[in-house]
Parts: sequence; structure tokens; C-alpha cells
Amino acid sequence: MTLSAFALDLVEILLPVIALFLVVLIGYGVALLRKKIEEIDNEIARQSLSAALTEAEAVGIDAVRATNQVLVDELKEKSKDGKLTEDEAKEAMGVAKDYFLEHITCGSLEILEASLGPVREWLEGFLEAKLSAEKRGMEYA
Repeated sequence: MTLSAFALDLVEILLPVIALFLVVLIGYGVALLRKKIEEIDNEIARQSLSAALTEAEAVGIDAVRATNQVLVDELKEKSKDGKLTEDEAKEAMGVAKDYFLEHITCGSLEILEASLGPVREWLEGFLEAKLSAEKRGMEYA
């Protein structure tokens, strides 16, 4: 048996092992790439949600301030005791909700709905929190 015949026999024996090794290596590479792609997708989703929440916060504060400046102040002036009735408070909340929905971008709205669910279900609580924060800020000013 010559050296070249031995090498040929060795290659024939090792070929399935080498092929298996390559398949495993390729599989590992694909799995690693998928993980990296998932990390990128998660980072983009995280950044998108963060931007949408930042915009929602700004629009929510604007909605509360605009409603206070226009509607609430007007209603309080008409009131004998300077306080809103329950119906007037509901009307003010409706105006703030409409303002929010009219001023937030469609992209942010879609991201918020995909992440948090239907906006109308959490919007009132969100705006009430912004109103409370705004009132606390006025007390310290």
C-alpha cells in the first residue's frame, strides 16, 4: 500500500466525519446568526417602544395642559364654587382623550397598541396620572 492509496482510504473513512462536522458548524453558524438577528429585532423594538412612550408622555402632558387652559378654566369660572361637577370632569377627560388621539403620530399609536393593547383602555388612567403630576408640579412652582 502506497502513501497515496493510504491517504485516499483515510479520506474515504473521514469524509462522513468531515461532512458531519461541516453540517454541525453550519448549523451552529445559522443559530448564532438567528440569535444576533433576534437581538437586533429586540433592540429595535425596545427603541421604538421607548420613543413611542416618550411621545405619548409629551402628548399626554400637552393634552392635560390644553384641556386645563381651554375647558377646565372656563367651566370653573362658570361654577359657583369653582369646582367641576362629575359630568364636567368627564367632558374634560373626553376632550383630553380626543386631543391625545389627534396629536400622537400614527406610528407611535401603532407601537403603543401592539405593546400595551387598545389605547382607549389605558388612556384615561394615563391622562389622569399626567394630570396628577401636573397638579403636583403646580403646587411646587
